[in-house]
Amino acid sequence: MENNVIQSGEIIRYRKFLGNKTLNLKRGVDFGFCVPEFVALPATISKRLFLDKKFRDQVVNEIIKNTQYKSYAVRSSALIEDGKNESLAGKFLTKINITKNKLEYAVYEVLKQAEARGDLKKFSVIIQKYILPNISGVTFTRDPKGGREMVVEYAYCTGEKIVGGETKPRRISFYWHDIFPKDLPEEFIANNIIEKFKKIEKEYEFPQDIEWCIRDNKFYLLQTRPISTISDKQYEQIIFLEKNFSQKEKYYFAKTEVSETSPRPTNFTFDILRSIYMENGPVDRVYKKYGIDYQNTDFLKIIGNELYVDKEKEIISLLPAYTYFKNKYFLPRFSRFSRSLATIKNLFFLNMIRGVNHKILFNKLKIKIEDNQSITDLRTAIKNFLIDYELVFEINLLSGISIKRLESMIKKEPFSFLKIIGSNSIFSVSDKYNMQIPAGLKGNSLDMIDESEFVAAYNDEKKEDRELIVWWNSVPDYKKYFLKDKIKGVVIFHRLRELGRWLTVKNINIIRRILLVLAEKNKFQNKRDIYFSSMKDVLQDKINEETFVGRREDYKKYNHFIFPKTITSSIVAGKFETCGVSSGLAEGVLWTSEKIEKEKEGDKKAILYTEVLSPDLARYFNRIGGILSNNGSLLSHLAILARERSIPVVVGFSLDKSAVKIGDKIRMDGDTGEITKL
Repeated sequence: MENNVIQSGEIIRYRKFLGNKTLNLKRGVDFGFCVPEFVALPATISKRLFLDKKFRDQVVNEIIKNTQYKSYAVRSSALIEDGKNESLAGKFLTKINITKNKLEYAVYEVLKQAEARGDLKKFSVIIQKYILPNISGVTFTRDPKGGREMVVEYAYCTGEKIVGGETKPRRISFYWHDIFPKDLPEEFIANNIIEKFKKIEKEYEFPQDIEWCIRDNKFYLLQTRPISTISDKQYEQIIFLEKNFSQKEKYYFAKTEVSETSPRPTNFTFDILRSIYMENGPVDRVYKKYGIDYQNTDFLKIIGNELYVDKEKEIISLLPAYTYFKNKYFLPRFSRFSRSLATIKNLFFLNMIRGVNHKILFNKLKIKIEDNQSITDLRTAIKNFLIDYELVFEINLLSGISIKRLESMIKKEPFSFLKIIGSNSIFSVSDKYNMQIPAGLKGNSLDMIDESEFVAAYNDEKKEDRELIVWWNSVPDYKKYFLKDKIKGVVIFHRLRELGRWLTVKNINIIRRILLVLAEKNKFQNKRDIYFSSMKDVLQDKINEETFVGRREDYKKYNHFIFPKTITSSIVAGKFETCGVSSGLAEGVLWTSEKIEKEKEGDKKAILYTEVLSPDLARYFNRIGGILSNNGSLLSHLAILARERSIPVVVGFSLDKSAVKIGDKIRMDGDTGEITKL
């Protein structure tokens, strides 16, 4: 009965009448995997099979005659099923462990359910030899949320109980290069099962959702489909990371506050960043001032074109006896006795840092920001930047310490830390910490390529918060005595940090202007190609636009990548937590910056999602009601800008780990960090 029952050898010939499930199984056979024998019923006969019992009996009897299996599985194979963008997993009926005398009715049941859900002309059926499993499992060769890890679930039952949620299987996750856990069934080791899963992904050339079983110590591939929640871009990122990181050495890279200053630094910007942390640079000089020994461990790293911090190298720069690699959670631990004295000394002097005269720091900033001397020499401009950044870094250091101390003092109070320090009605910054914004500034970050409109965080509008005032009036006088100066100090430091950003942007503007003049003198077709020069290139007069264009093109190759917040050598078991860093409530649709760019006037009710709290995002303030970010902290410059503008911000939010997606309407609380899908 040609065209009614299609044997595996005929699959390709009739592929347009068969679903992806059938085609994927045929490919599995061709790749050499052990697939239970099967035949396919094409979509061309599905409607007749459903309506005509005589015809159905005839087809089923032919299958039984040619197969003689002890029992059968009847599976859907819709032409719209198991696609790369949508799997429709579990939508259609599967009948398992069916005896010969019940096979005709099982086929009818599968077709009946399919007919109620759609067009039978787009529905084919698989009749497969049923394997009664000793162990059943489902494997995602990559985490469906876009991670690099493989996820395996297995149990001593049928696979349908796992995918149907009827049993709680054991779940294990691991990177491809990890050593496989030892306490697993012998059948896994005997079948080299993990290598089989890896081979399936490689043969199908995309992450796979695999259903499998083991019977009598033999591995069977039951079905495989692409993981529809992983995009081509995400898979490309996964492959990139695996190719560019050692499988033998431990590593821990993270996007930190440093990353926020320049999320995707050009070559020249990266050289500027490295200069900040060099020996006898601004960071080194500030630490020496407070008796702390700092070592330049070169902890900045570019991955693709994104800026990361090597956390192990970073901690060693100040606490050389510590490591992140002593536990699976990547938490810092003491590990090197040979460096313990240097570590204890630095910890002692860090804890000895006490209050400072805010007015002196402000006056230093004011003098530097208002200095209008014209600088045209690049060496001088870089030297001035590094001298000025010493003051900026000192303010940032002192600000962080003052916040930690205040947080510990008010953690039991009835209001959030943010609400208390954000109150202009009680703890306002007086006019003596105000100054004029420098004219003509471009950009909001440390990046040469950032030429966005400069946005300043200045908002001295007095907003009364009656609840906060009532609380403050109820605080005992002795407690007020200790709290008032500490709270005011933090508020002033927030202003000083913002002024420090002004000074940084001013210096970057000077350096940028000099670079553009050099590009013009060297007759560049695109003056901004010079941002992809190195500092050494320019200072040694090795200015070649062709070379810089090549670097720009290499840089642009990675613009579509958005790598994870952390990149580690093994999976970090951590709790997903969001945290408010700017007070307030907001409701709106969650948008990306790309969506906001497309809107001419924006939507004040929109919530912006971003990976990094980069200061240049301040250009969207007039078009959004709040911000959700994967990375960031209370000390992030954008968080400070947002607090001054009463725009709520929540950090620690990951699209991969949340039920909230782009396009959803949400409510966000910038005090508690709570996110609610509306």
